[in-house]
Amino acid sequence: MRARVTLRDLARATGLHFTTIGLALRGDPRVNAGTVARVKAAAAALGYQPDAMLSALSTYRHRHRAFQGTIGYLLPAPLAQILARNDGYKIALAAAQHAAVALGQKVEPIDAFAPGMSPGRLTQLLEARGIRALVLAPLFEPGEYPALPWEKFCVVTIGYSVLRPAVHRVSPHQARSTRELVEILRARGYRRLGFIIDQNANVRSGYNFLGAYLAEQETQPAENRLRPLVTSACPIGDATLRRWLREQKPDCVIGTGPEILRQLEALGVEVPGRLGFALTGIRPRVPHIAGMDERWDGIGQAAIDLVVSLLKNNDAGVPRFPRFVLVEGRWTEGETVRAAGFR
Repeated sequence: MRARVTLRDLARATGLHFTTIGLALRGDPRVNAGTVARVKAAAAALGYQPDAMLSALSTYRHRHRAFQGTIGYLLPAPLAQILARNDGYKIALAAAQHAAVALGQKVEPIDAFAPGMSPGRLTQLLEARGIRALVLAPLFEPGEYPALPWEKFCVVTIGYSVLRPAVHRVSPHQARSTRELVEILRARGYRRLGFIIDQNANVRSGYNFLGAYLAEQETQPAENRLRPLVTSACPIGDATLRRWLREQKPDCVIGTGPEILRQLEALGVEVPGRLGFALTGIRPRVPHIAGMDERWDGIGQAAIDLVVSLLKNNDAGVPRFPRFVLVEGRWTEGETVRAAGFR
């Protein structure tokens, strides 16, 4: 007997979150028309048929669902600055807000480092607004948010930059993404893969980018093993970069930021003619650069799913066994590497 096609099957087929699938199939006005059409086309293609009893129960729940509460989304800067970045910070926040609505919640962004925002004042603000759940956005540099009475809140942080407290985390699966990135580049004919990272990015990624790169290097012949360039300076000094290029002789460079590409080009390096270049995490503002999409939309959704589950279980405070949710990335084509099929 053929298994019933579920919302999660449609989610896998479309790359959308299953809550978005459900909203689209119900014709919810919060889902744009293009997404609704895409979901319905996938449902028709896979032969999706709603379960009558589950549909009736879902309809009842959605019609009678009361607003349940507010999730505080702590930011390391003013909201306007976060939105202007047009990167993972903005994408994750928007996805979190969308996912929260589907669960009867709302997300309130809060600048945790605003002038005059002491830990005591921040705690008072959260309590006055009835906020019991917090998502901590990544910090620009490794460190801590203001010391709150964590035992009062259900807390999830994004990424590895928040060093303390040791709470549940949602993060890009950076080690796996780096391995996939290296495999794709080798399939494009690159053999001498260089790696450039600054120490801030190294710590903020939990050393996952560099660790995965070094582990893969150990599988290569000695003549194709390169010493990564780990620098405390950003941008890198021109003399340092020239010396590294001369000594290591990479045919492709993996970097953690687009500023590395700009510096290579300023030195007269032709990309991708002389040297390929790919990012460990692509940026919307530089769509021509190839690399891995860290799926910050999925990270925002996963953070809400996790913190709402903590709320339901009244699981507040610093956990005895912190859990990690890892979201897989995916390759994105760009103009900075050879095309697929290169020989």
